[in-house]
Amino acid sequence: MDYEEHIKLIIPKDIFREMQKCSGNASPNEAGGLVFGDFEELKIEEGFQYNFRGKKFECLESTKPSPVSYLMDNLQEFYDIWTEAIYKYKQQLVSIFHSHPGSAMPSGFDDQYMKMLVDFDNEMIERGIFKNPNFKYVIWTIIDGKKKDLKGFLILKNKLTQIEVIVEK
Repeated sequence: MDYEEHIKLIIPKDIFREMQKCSGNASPNEAGGLVFGDFEELKIEEGFQYNFRGKKFECLESTKPSPVSYLMDNLQEFYDIWTEAIYKYKQQLVSIFHSHPGSAMPSGFDDQYMKMLVDFDNEMIERGIFKNPNFKYVIWTIIDGKKKDLKGFLILKNKLTQIEVIVEK
């Protein structure tokens, strides 16, 4: 798997605790949620550093609780939460979160949905919803339900790519 060192997701410790609680409350099933925040592009010696900073977390119950998949098929609820974050809190979606019972690595099912997310991102940019159309991908975060290890992924150049997730102390 590719690794991109110039993209980072920064999560405050209190939001990380909320993610852990969300995962724990759903156990043994998978949990899910949305992380809202902002984006910054920094000029560095090697080019640019892209930081996504989480500021708000929403835990969402799975439509069909299961230990092997998380499903959110209530798109109206998703849209309502997203719209509130954009207009009320002036934040954008920076990560879609879910848990796995024994690993923080994406499944083939996750990879498929991440690719669909790229198409969705393109539509949102065309509609003018995202603040920064030069960097359109949303990070997919997965927490290991047992070890509480949190990893971040996105699709770059049509390939699954891991990024660094930093939990601030």
